[in-house]
Amino acid sequence: MRLFALAAVLAFSAARAAGAQLPPNDDWRTIQTRHFRIHFTPALEQEARRAAVNAERAYTALSTELVAPRGTIDLVVSDNVDYVNGYATPFPSNRIVVFTHPPTDHSGLQSYDDWNSLVITHELTHIFHLDRSRGIWRFGQAIFGRNPLLFPNAYEPSWVVEGLAVYFESRLTGYGRLESSEHSMVARAAALANRVPTLQELSPGTSRFPGGNVVYIYGSLLFDYLSRTRGPASIRDFVERGSRTPFPFILTATSRGAFGMSFQTAWKQWRDSLAREVKTPHEVMPGWREITGAGHVALFPRWLSDTSLIYAGNKEREVPAAYEVSLSGKENRLGRRNGVNPNVRMPDGSILFAQPEFLGPYHIRNDLYLERNGNQTRLTNGARLNSPDARADGEIVAVQDVPATTRLVRVSRDGRSITALTPTDLDEQWSDPRWSPDGSRIAAVIQRLGRSEIVILDSAGKRVDSFGATHAVNSAPSWSSDGRRVYFSSERSGSPQIYVADVSTFSPSISRLTDAATGVFFPEASPDRSKLAALVFNADGWHIGVAPLTDSLRLTPADSSRTSPRAGCATCLNLVSGLPALGTADTTARSRPYSPWLSLLPRYWLPVFESTTDDGTSFGAVTNGYDIVGRHGYTLELLRNFDFHENSAWLWYRYGGLGLPLIDLYAAHSYSHGSVFSQANPGAPPLGTISERSRIASLQMTFVRPKFRNYTIASFGTELESVDYSTDPATLLPQLPGFYNASHSFPALIASAGWSNARRPSLSISAEDGVTARLSGRQRWQRGSSGSSTRSAIGVTSAYKSIDLPGFAHHVIALRAAGGITDERSADLFSAGGVSGNLIEVFPGVQLGEQRRTFGVRGYPVSAEQGIRAYTGTLEYRAPLMAPSRGFRFVPVFVDKVSVAMFSDVGRAFCPVGVDTTNGVCRPADVRNPMMRSAGLELNVDTGVQLDFQARLRLGLAFPLANRQELGASKAQAYATFGASF
Repeated sequence: MRLFALAAVLAFSAARAAGAQLPPNDDWRTIQTRHFRIHFTPALEQEARRAAVNAERAYTALSTELVAPRGTIDLVVSDNVDYVNGYATPFPSNRIVVFTHPPTDHSGLQSYDDWNSLVITHELTHIFHLDRSRGIWRFGQAIFGRNPLLFPNAYEPSWVVEGLAVYFESRLTGYGRLESSEHSMVARAAALANRVPTLQELSPGTSRFPGGNVVYIYGSLLFDYLSRTRGPASIRDFVERGSRTPFPFILTATSRGAFGMSFQTAWKQWRDSLAREVKTPHEVMPGWREITGAGHVALFPRWLSDTSLIYAGNKEREVPAAYEVSLSGKENRLGRRNGVNPNVRMPDGSILFAQPEFLGPYHIRNDLYLERNGNQTRLTNGARLNSPDARADGEIVAVQDVPATTRLVRVSRDGRSITALTPTDLDEQWSDPRWSPDGSRIAAVIQRLGRSEIVILDSAGKRVDSFGATHAVNSAPSWSSDGRRVYFSSERSGSPQIYVADVSTFSPSISRLTDAATGVFFPEASPDRSKLAALVFNADGWHIGVAPLTDSLRLTPADSSRTSPRAGCATCLNLVSGLPALGTADTTARSRPYSPWLSLLPRYWLPVFESTTDDGTSFGAVTNGYDIVGRHGYTLELLRNFDFHENSAWLWYRYGGLGLPLIDLYAAHSYSHGSVFSQANPGAPPLGTISERSRIASLQMTFVRPKFRNYTIASFGTELESVDYSTDPATLLPQLPGFYNASHSFPALIASAGWSNARRPSLSISAEDGVTARLSGRQRWQRGSSGSSTRSAIGVTSAYKSIDLPGFAHHVIALRAAGGITDERSADLFSAGGVSGNLIEVFPGVQLGEQRRTFGVRGYPVSAEQGIRAYTGTLEYRAPLMAPSRGFRFVPVFVDKVSVAMFSDVGRAFCPVGVDTTNGVCRPADVRNPMMRSAGLELNVDTGVQLDFQARLRLGLAFPLANRQELGASKAQAYATFGASF
């Protein structure tokens, strides 16, 4: 499928689904409201009917702030993944997808009264913002439709797009991330370390902690600051100015017009105000000391003994894992994990944990696993369990995800029996269960309509007591070893701190233990009750620390009041009156079967321009469409070549309604051209041109098996290709080999398969510690010719091994081998030579970079050799240089990581001796082609254009070492392209 423009990818990266896509084969239903079509599966009908009301509530509230979008909005409510997510796009029509999993396992999102309402408000803000188009943009849309290039606000960087959405999610609900403490905590930690990023460092592709979250955190904090200081109306003015400016990616003019100052000036003022507000660093607790130093993600510390802990970590240099750490700071990696979840020591010494895994291609579910002696065993399958804890007899308590909410369950030690402890209620979410030391009680967090409290249950799920109720976030309760105290984290004071409750009395009293300048989480008292372990948040991430628990420890009494990070701001909230109450469901809308056709219709066309030396100049158009749940998708392109007066067309269609297999139909009618040279005098001008007309129709079935640690794909199908040739002048054709003097029809069976288990840690410069392999084959017949079948096969394998040497990432040794074989009756030759990379389409038909080549050999010309046999081999040593993770004020490029690669290539394409060069595809010049061999050096720069569009720029210097003059290679070849070499 031909590529879309860079700008389209840039503008609509938010539309890419993260993880599993929607299951197209589910039984989808639809209800319609005034402004929305709500799509859902039967199990989610109650939640979908709530979403219908919440969507109209959010639409009404946002309409008081911004101009309403055009047309009906499609809203999908889905429960196929066990993580928090949602996305929105105005292309090809206004569409929103929200996943109903509540954020009970995501501390930064736990400030909500109704999660469904909050996430819809956030995603709908994107539609209000991105759909807005005026001036030349609206005129362009009148001609080209909802062309992805013609949404001006979509050119703005992610920190603007996401910052606005977070700002409005809090402004219109009174909850959300600006009303929680985590965003302000991250900013305080950065200010204390003098590491507040610049605007040019707010890229979703940054490898610097906290990663892509910077666009949400700092974007929302800046818009909140501008709203407070310049008035809420200035936010609307900014959106309106952006929707009509001819240069939407240049923010200085729009920000000055709306706020009276540029974003750069506003950022400096906000940063200075932050520096004045932060506290002077001081001890978290008396005697506090940190025992981990890597930062990034370190969560869920649990004591293994009085001198060591286990925790879940993601140091970014490696994939997530469980670690053991001693009080002296010595660490031991225990085992790989697919995510970050508590690790619990079982009575038999094994480790219990939960992690996500694919169940089929469209569903991701959390399940329980046991690890013993480095071997992992799955305890449950599709049970949707997380946050487990185990008591002395091995009985497990865990959180179970159910459609749109959570509940507590007991799980037998063998995982076969699961018993609900709490009822299922869309207004109640449970989290963080912990057994008491004697196994008779369970402490857990319940959140209901914005109110959070710690609840004590007996082992059968009956409520025994509760405490700590507040509209702030409570989390992570844990018991003292004598069962008399429960420690927990709460942000009721305006920042996350550690509190302790005396549960030996009927009405537990609550006191605060810590006073960190940033935030403290996950308290755990040691088995001998002499130490408290917890997590403190620093600028580089979470760190585990310990402090003594003594009788002289100062305790500060606490109450249920909540201090908002925006306390005292009279204009920060806009709680629109007269809206339906939260929890209201639309019970009148008629449910009907889902129809894909309205969202499938083409909504735009994109002009295409192509120009090459051989093929001349072509103009045309491309369009595409796909329905919102992914049952149907297509791309259609038409081209007119004005030099050769030819029309070409391509159609690609995919049907996903079966789930698996995916069914792909491809049809093409196209032309290609080349020059004909005299074999007797190769240096003379061309004798004329040869034109190939190709007509292809193919039907394929594809099966995929995604897993968190490997990926498998297999495809099978049939193809019919018809090829004929002509020359200009026509008298040349009889002088060419007989193959070119006849029309050829090639029915074919095609098959391909691929598998990979290579790892890719966040800070990595390359795939690591794994193998990637793919194999494709084709059996073709030439219709009407007895015995004239032809076979071809191509295999490619890459292997990667990391080396733990100094640097921000692992060093990597990478090896690649590729081979291809066909016969002399084939319609095509393999080509070897040239740089392999990726093409980036900067405008329809205008591309930069080098295309992906199966048999590339750097240092030699493209297609330096051709033949019916080909092979290449590459060895690379890849090393990290630096990770600046910074941008430049007047250059729209973000540089994240820089690495270097030293390489050696070898390759050859040839026709074997004795092949028929008269009637076959081989030419005499292709027989006995010599070996190509080269070496060189590449500088790899992982960049973000306009901060958001991630691309690897490769700058290389290759030296051909064999048969240079014979193959027309220079002494050295300097080149630039995009993408990894392999």
